[in-house]
Amino acid sequence: MNLTKLFETQAALDEHIMQEHPELRGQNNLDWKLLALQVELGECANEWRGFKKWSKNQEKRNYVKCELCEGHGELFSFSAESYVPCCDCKGSGKDYSKNPLLEEYVDCLHFILSIGLEDYTYFQFGDNFTGPVRLELTNDFGVIKYHNITTQFLYLFNQIGYLTDCILEREMATADEIFEQYKQTWQMFIGLGEMLGFTWEQVEEAYYAKNKVNHVRQENGY
Repeated sequence: MNLTKLFETQAALDEHIMQEHPELRGQNNLDWKLLALQVELGECANEWRGFKKWSKNQEKRNYVKCELCEGHGELFSFSAESYVPCCDCKGSGKDYSKNPLLEEYVDCLHFILSIGLEDYTYFQFGDNFTGPVRLELTNDFGVIKYHNITTQFLYLFNQIGYLTDCILEREMATADEIFEQYKQTWQMFIGLGEMLGFTWEQVEEAYYAKNKVNHVRQENGY
């Protein structure tokens, strides 16, 4: 995990957003970023589907149906006058170029990084930074995992709530307390990713890919 590169990449996107939305510059943007993180985490849980006990389909959405064969895995060949395996998905019916669950997970990562970049928090992500004295967040801070994914989601929601309390009530929380809550958010978030079956290499690759998409969206007036 290269935290410095991740934070620097996110900082470039945040600056791009500020350029497109100058009304955000110079104000406290932590409240809506914290809410956005909660919303994206809910969307991640929705793609996981494991809590939908009322449904017969509780499989996580780590693929989408192939658009060519519409998930059937076969196409009718007029030359052979029979059905043949779909050439796009090799007969699986699944589009492995898309992973909705991973995409939602890295959307959460965007906001966790962005929260850490705010001047109202006290985190150092590299040697070349300006602003208030910050505490250092290192690559080896470990993970926190609970006994199942449902519980992991629940406690991560709670943890973001604790972080929100500390940040929005800064007069009552020290920099060390804010830092500890932010660190635990990272630990539980990484633990969730591992429980969902993602390697950190997959997460970083998906993050950088989505980051590029987000830059394009800003340029296109998304």
